Amino acid sequence: MSLETWKLSASPFLADLGGGERSFWRFLVALFGGVGAYILVGIVTLLVTVAVFALALGWPAPTTLDGLRAFLRRYLELTASDGRSFSDALQIIGFALPSNVLPIFAFIGVAAVAHGRSVRALATSAPRFRWRMLLAGLVLSVLVIGPFLALAQLMDPKAQPPPVISVAKDGVQRAIYVALCVVGFTPAAMGEEILFRGWLLRQTSNVTRNPVVLLIFNGVIFAAAHFDFAPDAFLERAIMGAGLGYMTLRLGGVEMSSGVHAANNLMIVLFLEPLTLKLTPNTGLDPGTMVAYVGLFVAYVGMAELMARWAPLRQWTRAQAAPPSIAEAEHFS
Repeated sequence: MSLETWKLSASPFLADLGGGERSFWRFLVALFGGVGAYILVGIVTLLVTVAVFALALGWPAPTTLDGLRAFLRRYLELTASDGRSFSDALQIIGFALPSNVLPIFAFIGVAAVAHGRSVRALATSAPRFRWRMLLAGLVLSVLVIGPFLALAQLMDPKAQPPPVISVAKDGVQRAIYVALCVVGFTPAAMGEEILFRGWLLRQTSNVTRNPVVLLIFNGVIFAAAHFDFAPDAFLERAIMGAGLGYMTLRLGGVEMSSGVHAANNLMIVLFLEPLTLKLTPNTGLDPGTMVAYVGLFVAYVGMAELMARWAPLRQWTRAQAAPPSIAEAEHFS
């Protein structure tokens, strides 16, 4: 397989857009209906979480004005936490992940109905979702990106011990912490990938098939959707989103990008810093950080090419679908 016979603009992931996905009015229904579903499910999820915390964890019940004030004080205390105590870490995960995962899948469900497609069709061009590719993406990311993160952590004089050690004090707590992170962050990554690299990327391809424009736009929207506009954090997410978009176009689905995205989040919360509810501090842009971000994109492209080109891995992950012909590639350019 050579680059001359394969173009991102002719990705099979963009080749099967039906009439429902080409309709501007259906796009508006999906967008506004999805946002409405996101907000509604987010509110319901938050109310359920509040009830669970009040009943199971002894948080003040916000059923009266005094109770609401006490609850808000408790929540503000949690937002100020660095997440390095086992109790705080579990409560932060309990607050943050359900209110992110469920609303995202609500948006995806509305979008699928609006366009007359299945959720699988928004996620992959393969006949079935390729779970082996997701697993391979996760493992590859740990093997390729993990050593660089570990080296940066070792060279940082201000680095704290890995959360998997410092948050949990014994084997049982560590097992619980790891399990909750895997169970929570994996579907969170899948949801974001189906939404941004699935639905949004396919919709954007109705306007342009230029892969550079597609990847830059997707990365910028992905970063903006996190509402974290500190320059370093925004740029990191934008470049990460572009790299994940490359994987999606190259391999015809979000399976690998979901695994890589999940690995990124898990390596952070297990080995670098735990999840917190704090805003990212604005530290400006460091030239060294810029180089690292460019390296991240190159690593993402390299992993996607390895998946597409190395026969044993390609066959095991079912990424061996034939690429478009030169004529098809030129037609979509």
